[in-house]
Amino acid sequence: MAEDAERPETVDEEEPTSEDADEASVEEEPKERKKRGIPKIKNPLGLIFNLRMLRRVVQILFLLGINGYIFAAWWGADAITHFWESFRDILPTIPIIAPLEAPFGVIAGSFDTMQRELTSGTFPFFTLGAMIIILTVLGRVACGWICPIGTLQDFATLPNRTKIRPAPNTEKEMRRVKAYVFALVIFLAAWMGISRLTGTAEELERVLGMFADAPFDPFNPAYILFVVLPDQVWPTSIDTLWYLSVWPMTVWLQVAFVLIIVIIAFWFPRWFCRWICPAGWFYGIFSRDALIGIGRNPARCTPDTCNVCEVVCPMNIQIRKFPYDHMYSADCILCLECKSYCPNKAIEIRFS
Repeated sequence: MAEDAERPETVDEEEPTSEDADEASVEEEPKERKKRGIPKIKNPLGLIFNLRMLRRVVQILFLLGINGYIFAAWWGADAITHFWESFRDILPTIPIIAPLEAPFGVIAGSFDTMQRELTSGTFPFFTLGAMIIILTVLGRVACGWICPIGTLQDFATLPNRTKIRPAPNTEKEMRRVKAYVFALVIFLAAWMGISRLTGTAEELERVLGMFADAPFDPFNPAYILFVVLPDQVWPTSIDTLWYLSVWPMTVWLQVAFVLIIVIIAFWFPRWFCRWICPAGWFYGIFSRDALIGIGRNPARCTPDTCNVCEVVCPMNIQIRKFPYDHMYSADCILCLECKSYCPNKAIEIRFS
């Protein structure tokens, strides 16, 4: 089609000779190959060495590295564990969700740490300070490249080419849920901390039960995967499959919740991050005006005829409604999917 469009039209065409017919048959051969579905690969290495593939590799490495002690416990790979310990010494907490109590955990999430400190009766000065510095400089890049729950949702979404994108008003209303969850979690954590400081925590601990030490943990998929499940008795053979029957019902409900998150993510990319995760809402407060973000080149962007960036955005952000110079969105996780797919190469990484 493109080759036909580029061929100039003439008013009077000469009758083709036999030699011209031979030349025409040679020119038509590539077209026949194209019709037979034989693709012409311009840059085969681009299928492997690209931004999206780099992000997938980083996500897998951090999914394993966040629980780095598993290397030493299962395979005796102490050198790998030491590498992640050195990383932890630089950044002990980062803006993701990763529980402190995970038996193989090396790196903790800022929100998880903050909950534990509040319920113990201490204010998380260091955790908040480190978190704010990271978010105001890099934005929510940790959510897009490091968070293990974000990684699981991204890989669950990969096989499905057709995603469901709610209407803007519906999306806006659904995003408010995580703000309500955050308010409830912080209220319970602060109440628990004050009660322990005043010595009146015994009755409150009995009432709150599993919500006493960290109110969000029972619904935190990272806590369920990395703390609750490793703490259960696992069968080691067919003869010991009955171990699963002694798991508490609450554990099975939590496992079902994680499965629901992954299954729904097949149609709704990162729906847990967009609508439920209280940590993501809190991180977004400080990342909105981050030093590093994305912008659009007005000379290349065609917002009236193209919406590819919004279609591929896993956070369902209306990118075209933001200024060209910088996208001030609290929900941007700097995954750079928009940059990877933009047909005009209009998306750019910019300093605010």
